[in-house]
Order: sequence, then structure tokens, then C-alpha cells
Amino acid sequence: MYVVTGASGNVGNQIVAQLVAAGHPVRAYVRDPSKLAQWAQRIEVVAGDYDTPDAFAGALEGHVEGVFLMNIGSADAFRELVARIASKRVPRVVFLSTSMVQNAPDTLLGRLHGEKEDIIRAAGLDGRFLRPTGFMSNAYLWLPSIRANGVVPNPMGDGRAAPIAPEDIAAVAVRALTDASLEESVLTLTGGETISMPEQAALLAQALDRPLRCVDVTLDQALENLTRAGVPQPIAASVVKAYEQVKAGNAATTVDTVERVLGRKPMRFEQWLKTHAERFE
Repeated sequence: MYVVTGASGNVGNQIVAQLVAAGHPVRAYVRDPSKLAQWAQRIEVVAGDYDTPDAFAGALEGHVEGVFLMNIGSADAFRELVARIASKRVPRVVFLSTSMVQNAPDTLLGRLHGEKEDIIRAAGLDGRFLRPTGFMSNAYLWLPSIRANGVVPNPMGDGRAAPIAPEDIAAVAVRALTDASLEESVLTLTGGETISMPEQAALLAQALDRPLRCVDVTLDQALENLTRAGVPQPIAASVVKAYEQVKAGNAATTVDTVERVLGRKPMRFEQWLKTHAERFE
């Protein structure tokens, strides 16, 4: 059995799908089970969040081969969940961290993820720490302005980055969960290409067969947009710090982790758009 937290999210849902497709038993731990209705009787579902460790204990019943964890909840709540995992002697834990742990450790997101990595290590668990760059699915943040006036707001200028598809993050997570021979504990993940925001907007316009304008905005405007979209201000400030690094030309690098671990190249942004274009309609 594999336990997946955050199973209704962009990455967690893909992990569930890929585990099920490979024939593995899955138990999802989610706050709102209705969000997993599409899985019907194909997986087990336990309701709870990171602040209800007793409910989480129920998700660990029986023989559990691996647990996928997200950076959710307070450090104390996370520590309690990790203690429950350690008490069950679960062979493998995969934690969705962020590249900001090494690239921007002074930001809130860098500190929070690094702290939770350390909690897993301190518990003596066999942890695998996935540190992806920006998700391709962050493009969903453009939806309000695309629908309102056909604009993609761009706080990064012509800076290039290497966003990664949630599907590829999930595939690495599944390999880390199910394959004991994978020895790497820290897996930095990028897409296979560097691409700018104007290039992404052009590809999206092509996929939608409609004109889109990529309009420069300031970092302060980007912060305001994120908070208006419901992102807590301290988290939004960390995201804007990442935008600043891209704009300054400090994020135009790729690594070969996905290809090395999966034996194939990561998805290109254009490929990802073709799979998810209906979300932008």
C-alpha cells in the first residue's frame, strides 16, 4: 500500500493516477474526499489533514510500503505525522520540497521546506526529497487575466527558467516510492528546456488559436496579483523572489535528473499545454 497526501493537488493527483496505472494499491489522505470521486472504488480514501494525527494513523494501517508527503501544516503537526510514519517503520518517504531550499534558503518557502526535510531526516526515515523548480501548472495563475482581457501578466521580463510538468514530478515520486534501488536522497528537478514568459504566452496563444498579449508588470504588481488570488502574503513574497531571480537571469539552467531517473526526457511546455489546453478555454 502507498499512502498519498495532497492527493487532489496537481502533483498528488498525478501520483495517484500513475500508481493505479502501474497496479499498486493506493490510499489517499485528503481533507475533502469528494475531490477524489473520480477514483470511485479504485483507491482507499481517508479523510483528515496534517493537524489530525489520529486520522493520519488510520491511513497508515496495515502494511505501507511508502508515503508521499507535502509541505502542509505547522512544523509541530508535521513532526507528529512523521513520528507516526517512523513508528510504523515505513520503508520509504518521499517529500515534495522545492529548489528554493538550495537556491533561496532565506525565503519563507525555502526555510519551511528545509525545516520539514530536516524533520524527516531527524526521524531516521529513508527520505527522498524532490526539489522541483517552478511548475508548468503555475500558468493557471494567468487564467483570470486571460479570460478578462487576453493578457498574460509577465513579471520576469525576458528571463528564462526551466519549469517542470507536474506529471514529471509525479513520475519521479512514483519511482522514488516504489523502487528501493533508487539511492539518491535529494532530487533536484527541472524541465528539459529553458523558456521565457513571452515564449510561453506565444505557445499558449497558438494552442488556443487566439491572440494573447504578454504584458510586463512590476514585481510589486505581481505580489499584489498573487495575494488577490488568495496566496498568503509571506508565501507570495517568496514566489516573487523566485520571479526576481528569473528576471535577473539566474534561473536559466536545467539538470538531467528526470531523464536519468525515468529514462526519458521531461515534457516540454508545448507538450504540457496540448494536454491541458482545455483549462485555458
